Amino acid sequence: MKIIVSHKDPDFDSFASSIAAKRLYPDFEVVLSGTPNKNLKEFLEIHSEFFSYLLESQIDESETIDEIIIVDTSSKERLGDKIGKLVEKAKKITVFDHHPETKLKSIKAHDFIVKEIGATTTILVKEVMEKHLKIKNIEATLFAIGIYEDTGNFIYSSTTPEDLKIAAWLLENGANLTLINDFVSLELTHEQQELLSELLNNLKAFSLNEISIYLAVAEREKYIGGVGFITSKLLELTGYDAVFSVVRMGRRVYVVGRGTSDELDIGKAMEEIGGGGHRKAGSAAFKDIEINDVIEKLINSLRRNLIPVLRARDIMSSPVRTVLSNMTVEEVNKIMDVTGHNGLPVIEGNRLVGIVVKRDVVKALKHNLNNAPVKSIMSTNLVVVSPDIPVSEIRKLMVEKGVGRVPVIENGILIGIITKTDIIRSLHNVEVKELPAKITTHEEKLKSYDITSKMKNQLSKDIFNLLRLLGNVGDELKMPVYLVGGFVRDLLLDVENYDIDIVVEGNAIDYAHKLEEYFNVRVIEHEKFGTAIVIFKDYDLRVDVATARIEYYEAPAELPKVELSTIKKDLYRRDFSINAMAVKLNPSEFGKLLDFFGCREDLENGIIRVLYNLSFVEDPTRILRAVRFEQRYNFRIEERTQELLKNAVENGYIEKVTGQRLREEFEKLLDEPDPLKAIRRLAEFNVIIHMFPKTYYTKTMDEKLERMFNFSSIVDREISENLNKFYAVMYIFLEYYTDRDLMEVKERYGLSGRYIKEMKELWKVAQIIPEFFGKGMKFSDIYKVVGKRSLEGYYYLASYMKEEQQKIFNEYIRKVGKTSLIQVNGKLLIDKYGFKPGEDIKRILEEIYCAKLDGVVNDQNEEEYLKMIINK
Repeated sequence: MKIIVSHKDPDFDSFASSIAAKRLYPDFEVVLSGTPNKNLKEFLEIHSEFFSYLLESQIDESETIDEIIIVDTSSKERLGDKIGKLVEKAKKITVFDHHPETKLKSIKAHDFIVKEIGATTTILVKEVMEKHLKIKNIEATLFAIGIYEDTGNFIYSSTTPEDLKIAAWLLENGANLTLINDFVSLELTHEQQELLSELLNNLKAFSLNEISIYLAVAEREKYIGGVGFITSKLLELTGYDAVFSVVRMGRRVYVVGRGTSDELDIGKAMEEIGGGGHRKAGSAAFKDIEINDVIEKLINSLRRNLIPVLRARDIMSSPVRTVLSNMTVEEVNKIMDVTGHNGLPVIEGNRLVGIVVKRDVVKALKHNLNNAPVKSIMSTNLVVVSPDIPVSEIRKLMVEKGVGRVPVIENGILIGIITKTDIIRSLHNVEVKELPAKITTHEEKLKSYDITSKMKNQLSKDIFNLLRLLGNVGDELKMPVYLVGGFVRDLLLDVENYDIDIVVEGNAIDYAHKLEEYFNVRVIEHEKFGTAIVIFKDYDLRVDVATARIEYYEAPAELPKVELSTIKKDLYRRDFSINAMAVKLNPSEFGKLLDFFGCREDLENGIIRVLYNLSFVEDPTRILRAVRFEQRYNFRIEERTQELLKNAVENGYIEKVTGQRLREEFEKLLDEPDPLKAIRRLAEFNVIIHMFPKTYYTKTMDEKLERMFNFSSIVDREISENLNKFYAVMYIFLEYYTDRDLMEVKERYGLSGRYIKEMKELWKVAQIIPEFFGKGMKFSDIYKVVGKRSLEGYYYLASYMKEEQQKIFNEYIRKVGKTSLIQVNGKLLIDKYGFKPGEDIKRILEEIYCAKLDGVVNDQNEEEYLKMIINK
């Protein structure tokens, strides 16, 4: 026997999940334990005839259970007694749950599918949708109720975009909003209102690690449903960060928690005391235990499940861009224009003395105070914070004091600054953990290494000498010159790379033109960005030159410190630590590798790590780049960077990037030696669904991509080299798109209309390929079905073929590529044989072309074959 079960006393999400699972696994039986909650019970009284299920009491404990699917719970303790015993004997167990960070205790599950999402129903219905299974209207309604109820009509913080997408799909497939409204509880009954009133009167506050938690206690002789909904109302009415209801009903004590704070994991706390839930919602139940003992268990569990508070040092910008107090108003205005900052800290004698804002600078310029020192217009009414103050306190401080930026001071030294933008961005971090110092403090000591001998041994003599000369030119201009980026990374990895990037502490364009005096070069200026491209004609080499921003000061100090600070800031803006090292090229320090952030260690350990928490928010294309580098070098994205990446994806930052930039980064990823590994990794991070909203990465899609990429090993190299991998992948990614969805993707990513037209044609052809293709087929037979297509179209069709079929198909592609009509064409048929333009000409030309594909006709006897056709 195979059964689907859920927790005792099922609610809509657990029952809907069970029915959805049965749609996916029709040979299983749904078994309910305990008493359905009130709303579900009323629903089943009316609609039970539409759903097949058994009660736990109908199951024999001696029954042999081959497989069990458990939905909406990961705890054996929440199962019915009889079901719990059957679980111990089951040969295979699969779990579907949406309660994060839970583990099956004493149950050995073969498959454990847990997703941090609003409802378990969402997880299972998504599979139903992806498998194109048909559902009845009443099933769509049930599934929708399960999602609506467990997401609080999509306002609970656990709600995800996926819940909304699946709900929309259910509405499209017959879900009845009137029925949904009838059974999703929105109003409190009289008994529930009385319980809410008592809980409000009994609210007590206590503090855990700076978090205020409120506890409400009540007692009833009989059971009243909806304590979860009542607790949500309690949270809504009070506005507190976290509220817990502890209610005794008869011999049982029910505990329900709801919260809005990111600093407390309610679900995990509830799991520890025998219940479960989400990070911000959870519950547990006890039998024959004193209510005070339950409260003690709850508080102890809450203490253990506090999440580290997000503090100033976690979100501050560092190093700080500052200005000197004796700088002129005009100089400061130029810095603000270049950087886009509307406020900058002012330094005098190594002390923070004020903040100057753009508004005051503009006013000063209007009054012709261009040359006045900035200290004359700066604000000295400073509001500063320590690095350990919680972000929640900083938010309040900014509102109370009416300031837009707050300096962070430690031991009297300015170490960071926080703006309103930083505060807003911090709200996207769902979970905050203690971060390694190298990510949050940016106070790494400079590590330097002499790698001159490595450069000499690994680089060609021409390149090595060129780098020395580039440093010499820097000395002549009194500019520090650095080799940076991927060239340095690959140099240390012993990988050949001739993409040379140079950073100078000075004017990059002036430096580039200075090279014209010594080399045969062409300079391409990008004045807007302060960069230049230098083409070395004698070396057939391109060098990119950029300016390090020397006008920003970490603190006024001696020149060497300012120099290091400048290159440090330039490197700090890089995407990943492995790309954030520099090699000095000036003669006195030639070959000196500068490592401020533990980058070389990451390179040696094979780690992809961002340098600051907002890296993916500021440039979401780095998400694709992280995966590309990870797969190229067989590295791994470290845990915290993965968390930041996932947060950026989940919070919709990919959607904010232009299609052109995403396409460019995706194309680079596809050019890697094993693009399928990278695509799978993107799918793992949910990147693909955010780039292509109707593309669901399934096992079937993965198999097609694998066959398509494997086709390159069969196709002639001179042919496969011309493949546009982006379009080839699009044929598979967009396979089931509607015309409307297809046009949206076409506009976003600039897809060719010709390819779109061919896609639509081949999507129909592909369905018959597996059965149609076989040995002994003539090329003309294939041509009549497939025709002559783009290389990308051929690759798409190959994704439906087995290896032997692909070999035949490769011969066909080769033959079609070399075959054309030499003697016969439409003009000959009209001029010499008197045909009129139309379908007859097309038919005759195709007949001759097919005969030529099959070797019946050659270049010399095309016209003879034509005469034979005419004389039939």
